[in-house]
Amino acid sequence: MKFLVCLWLAMASSDDLPWQELTFTIFPDPGVSSDTATLCRVRVVNNGAHTWRGDRIRFEAQALQGGAVADRARGRFGLVLGPHETLETVIGFVGRYDRFSVRPLSKDSDRSDGAGHGRKTSSRKRGKKKH
Repeated sequence: MKFLVCLWLAMASSDDLPWQELTFTIFPDPGVSSDTATLCRVRVVNNGAHTWRGDRIRFEAQALQGGAVADRARGRFGLVLGPHETLETVIGFVGRYDRFSVRPLSKDSDRSDGAGHGRKTSSRKRGKKKH
Protein backbone atom coordinates (compact mmCIF):
# COMPACT_ATOMS: atom_id res chain seq x y z
CA MET A 1 0.00 0.00 0.00
CA LYS A 2 2.82 2.41 0.87
CA PHE A 3 4.37 1.79 -2.56
CA LEU A 4 1.11 2.79 -4.29
CA VAL A 5 0.93 6.05 -2.31
CA CYS A 6 4.55 6.88 -3.24
CA LEU A 7 3.87 6.07 -6.90
CA TRP A 8 0.78 8.27 -6.92
CA LEU A 9 2.73 11.13 -5.28
CA ALA A 10 5.47 10.82 -7.91
CA MET A 11 2.97 11.15 -10.74
CA ALA A 12 1.01 14.08 -9.27
CA SER A 13 1.95 17.40 -10.85
CA SER A 14 1.98 20.76 -9.10
CA ASP A 15 -1.10 21.64 -11.18
CA ASP A 16 -2.95 18.92 -9.24
CA LEU A 17 -2.21 20.53 -5.88
CA PRO A 18 -5.24 21.82 -3.99
CA TRP A 19 -3.84 25.33 -3.41
CA GLN A 20 -6.87 26.23 -1.29
CA GLU A 21 -5.77 23.60 1.27
CA LEU A 22 -2.22 24.96 1.55
CA THR A 23 -1.40 28.04 3.64
CA PHE A 24 1.85 29.93 2.97
CA THR A 25 3.57 32.32 5.37
CA ILE A 26 6.90 34.14 5.27
CA PHE A 27 8.87 35.81 8.05
CA PRO A 28 12.46 36.94 8.66
CA ASP A 29 14.67 34.25 10.17
CA PRO A 30 15.15 35.45 13.77
CA GLY A 31 18.46 33.63 14.20
CA VAL A 32 20.28 35.40 11.36
CA SER A 33 21.33 39.01 10.92
CA SER A 34 23.27 40.73 8.16
CA ASP A 35 23.92 44.25 6.95
CA THR A 36 23.58 43.24 3.29
CA ALA A 37 21.02 40.41 3.12
CA THR A 38 17.75 39.25 4.61
CA LEU A 39 17.07 35.54 5.15
CA CYS A 40 13.46 34.46 5.52
CA ARG A 41 11.66 31.28 6.41
CA VAL A 42 8.81 30.26 4.13
CA ARG A 43 6.32 27.89 5.71
CA VAL A 44 3.53 25.85 4.14
CA VAL A 45 0.79 24.19 6.17
CA ASN A 46 -1.36 21.41 4.72
CA ASN A 47 -4.91 21.95 5.99
CA GLY A 48 -6.24 19.12 3.84
CA ALA A 49 -6.34 15.34 3.97
CA HIS A 50 -3.88 14.58 1.15
CA THR A 51 -0.12 14.01 1.18
CA TRP A 52 2.05 15.96 -1.26
CA ARG A 53 5.68 15.85 -2.36
CA GLY A 54 7.38 18.98 -1.09
CA ASP A 55 9.35 19.50 -4.30
CA ARG A 56 6.05 19.93 -6.15
CA ILE A 57 5.07 22.84 -3.89
CA ARG A 58 6.63 25.94 -5.47
CA PHE A 59 6.37 29.55 -4.38
CA GLU A 60 7.44 33.09 -5.14
CA ALA A 61 8.42 35.34 -2.23
CA GLN A 62 8.64 39.10 -2.50
CA ALA A 63 10.51 41.64 -0.40
CA LEU A 64 8.47 44.84 -0.16
CA GLN A 65 9.72 48.37 0.33
CA GLY A 66 7.48 51.43 0.31
CA GLY A 67 4.55 49.34 -0.94
CA ALA A 68 6.45 48.14 -4.00
CA VAL A 69 8.24 44.88 -4.80
CA ALA A 70 11.98 45.44 -4.25
CA ASP A 71 13.19 41.85 -4.79
CA ARG A 72 11.81 38.40 -5.67
CA ALA A 73 12.93 34.87 -4.90
CA ARG A 74 11.48 31.55 -6.03
CA GLY A 75 11.75 28.27 -4.22
CA ARG A 76 10.23 24.94 -3.35
CA PHE A 77 10.16 22.63 -0.39
CA GLY A 78 11.67 19.21 0.16
CA LEU A 79 10.48 16.05 1.87
CA VAL A 80 6.78 15.14 2.00
CA LEU A 81 3.88 17.23 3.34
CA GLY A 82 1.30 15.04 5.04
CA PRO A 83 -2.19 15.99 6.23
CA HIS A 84 -2.07 18.76 8.85
CA GLU A 85 1.73 18.92 8.67
CA THR A 86 4.11 21.83 8.07
CA LEU A 87 7.24 22.25 5.94
CA GLU A 88 9.74 25.13 6.01
CA THR A 89 12.54 26.33 3.79
CA VAL A 90 14.89 29.31 3.85
CA ILE A 91 15.29 31.90 1.08
CA GLY A 92 17.38 35.04 0.85
CA PHE A 93 17.07 38.56 -0.49
CA VAL A 94 19.95 40.90 -1.26
CA GLY A 95 19.31 43.98 0.89
CA ARG A 96 17.63 44.67 4.23
CA TYR A 97 13.83 44.34 4.24
CA ASP A 98 11.16 43.98 6.90
CA ARG A 99 7.97 43.36 4.85
CA PHE A 100 7.33 40.30 2.70
CA SER A 101 4.67 38.43 0.77
CA VAL A 102 4.54 34.89 -0.60
CA ARG A 103 2.32 33.16 -3.16
CA PRO A 104 2.13 29.65 -4.56
CA LEU A 105 3.39 28.99 -8.08
CA SER A 106 1.92 26.40 -10.38
CA LYS A 107 4.18 24.59 -12.81
CA ASP A 108 2.71 26.67 -15.67
CA SER A 109 3.47 30.00 -13.96
CA ASP A 110 7.12 28.95 -13.80
CA ARG A 111 7.18 28.62 -17.58
CA SER A 112 5.02 31.59 -18.49
CA ASP A 113 7.48 34.34 -17.59
CA GLY A 114 10.66 32.50 -18.55
CA ALA A 115 12.24 33.12 -15.15
CA GLY A 116 14.85 30.65 -14.10
CA HIS A 117 15.52 29.43 -17.61
CA GLY A 118 18.96 30.01 -19.09
CA ARG A 119 19.63 30.59 -22.74
CA LYS A 120 19.60 27.56 -24.94
CA THR A 121 22.87 26.31 -26.29
CA SER A 122 23.66 23.71 -28.86
CA SER A 123 24.43 20.27 -27.47
CA ARG A 124 26.44 19.34 -30.57
CA LYS A 125 30.17 19.16 -29.88
CA ARG A 126 32.57 20.54 -32.39
CA GLY A 127 35.77 18.69 -33.10
CA LYS A 128 39.04 19.93 -34.47
CA LYS A 129 39.42 19.98 -38.23
CA LYS A 130 41.90 17.48 -39.55
CA HIS A 131 44.23 18.81 -42.23
